[in-house]
Amino acid sequence: MGNNFNISPDQMDSLMQMASQKMGTDPQKLKEQMQSGNMDGLLQNLSPSQQAQINNLMNNPAAIEKLVASPKVQMLLKGLMGK
Repeated sequence: MGNNFNISPDQMDSLMQMASQKMGTDPQKLKEQMQSGNMDGLLQNLSPSQQAQINNLMNNPAAIEKLVASPKVQMLLKGLMGK
């Protein structure tokens, strides 16, 4: 997974851990599927509306950039990293 959003590796690991807990999957499996671009196995556990939201976000780099740059997400990342 490219790190184009100024997220440190530690922050990415924390986000993967949090996301994997929410999705009920293994963090390494989540990371591998994200890196391969094959998210079908992970998305099947989500509701159709959640699947649509994730697909829309993943297909819109500007939306991802905006999300990562938001003050709330930045606060979350800082909190995850204990900073």
